[in-house]
Amino acid sequence: MADLTELTQMIEAALPGASVDVVDQGGGDHLAARIVAPQFAGLPLIQQHRLVYAAVQERFDDGSIHALALKTSAPEAQ
Repeated sequence: MADLTELTQMIEAALPGASVDVVDQGGGDHLAARIVAPQFAGLPLIQQHRLVYAAVQERFDDGSIHALALKTSAPEAQ
């Protein structure tokens, strides 16, 4: 079972300044995350998702996470 607080912290550490919301979609290993990060500016979605997956790869490797649905975006220009 994944620790949602730990996963949030892992993503925030990899993407400083990001707004991160991770939720359990059932079973403790199927998760969804919404991440808004300045590092995503100008990147296609696949590259945005790769940054997030890289941040939590350790939890995929140890089986804590089986699936992670992502919604990513860069902050809107002010």
